[in-house]
Amino acid sequence: MYREMLLGILGGTVSGITPALHVNTLASLLDGMSIFSGFSFVIVVYAMGLTHTFLDSIPSAFFGVPDEGTALSILPAHRLVLKGRALEVISISLWASFSAILFALPLLLIYPSLAERYSPTLGRVFVLLLAVFLILTEKGIKKLHALMIFLLSGYLGITVEKFPLKEPYFHLFVGLFAVPTLIVALGSSQKKLTFDPDAEIKMKTSKFIFFSLLGSLLGMMASLLPTFTSSQAALMGSFISRDERSFLTVVFSVNTSNFIFSLVNFYLTGRTRNGIMVLLRKRHAVLTHSQMQLLVLMSLAISLVVMLYGVRLARIISRMLQGIDYKKLNLGILVFVFLASYYFDGFLGILFLTTAGMIGYLTLRLGVKRTNCMGVLMLKIILKA
Repeated sequence: MYREMLLGILGGTVSGITPALHVNTLASLLDGMSIFSGFSFVIVVYAMGLTHTFLDSIPSAFFGVPDEGTALSILPAHRLVLKGRALEVISISLWASFSAILFALPLLLIYPSLAERYSPTLGRVFVLLLAVFLILTEKGIKKLHALMIFLLSGYLGITVEKFPLKEPYFHLFVGLFAVPTLIVALGSSQKKLTFDPDAEIKMKTSKFIFFSLLGSLLGMMASLLPTFTSSQAALMGSFISRDERSFLTVVFSVNTSNFIFSLVNFYLTGRTRNGIMVLLRKRHAVLTHSQMQLLVLMSLAISLVVMLYGVRLARIISRMLQGIDYKKLNLGILVFVFLASYYFDGFLGILFLTTAGMIGYLTLRLGVKRTNCMGVLMLKIILKA
């Protein structure tokens, strides 16, 4: 059991710190190798997925390459990184994720009664109201610009499902959120990256606890409603959190909370809310009560282990990047992203990556919130029959 947990932590660390490598991809490779079976497989992939939620802030902070769970964090994280506060971003991610685990424990008492009452229709209503609110919060003509971005990204999200792509959301999310940031960074006057060795979170403890609790509750909601993703839950939190640190706290708490409650939802109802749970259903269809209790306790153990080395690992990466030419770094990452897109889905993947990148860049040029790009998920949910 301990061996499987430690291997899962190692795998989640690799996927968490590697740009463009999602934990679902790594878990699928492990599934294909058939090294583990039964509950041993469950432990490995669960530990892998949970560890990933703690550390996937590193690519979006240092490199600007998000996955679906952290896509909304890329600009706030990037702004802090340019101020030399990359290690603080990692600290926020670690402590917000750890807090989400702690908040999840008492929330587990009420979760079973909520899980039985979910409604797809309710989920669509939530998303519709969120989309309307998102667009109407823009000022003047920007409302029309926001609507255009929402519809363009939404159409792209609907279109991508018509093609046999291995990693469709890699192309969409990296294109919408990372590629425009990298392109803008190429024209930046910033010459070298510098990193403040101080990883202290510059935020009042009471404020941090509040936004972490908010993210934990929103993550729980995201695991309940089949039409409500962690990114959309974080989007709701963005209307309350008005500065970079509080927003990042919400995003990272949502990500971890959504993952652990998705496991509980799978145990209670058999529903799968992410790629890891799909693999669990495939390889180990039913979890017993004792197995579920063990995984919950193991969540605490995993989080404590990751907390021990998370900031130290980020410091090592920051030393490797210290003083590096900023433009060359971003150009290298941009090339890497396109190569990864080609590796996953060939020229078709690059086509979707480029199209998403154009929409994301247009968003910047029009001066509307990047969150309007979440239409890539929201529009198809609203229109779903």
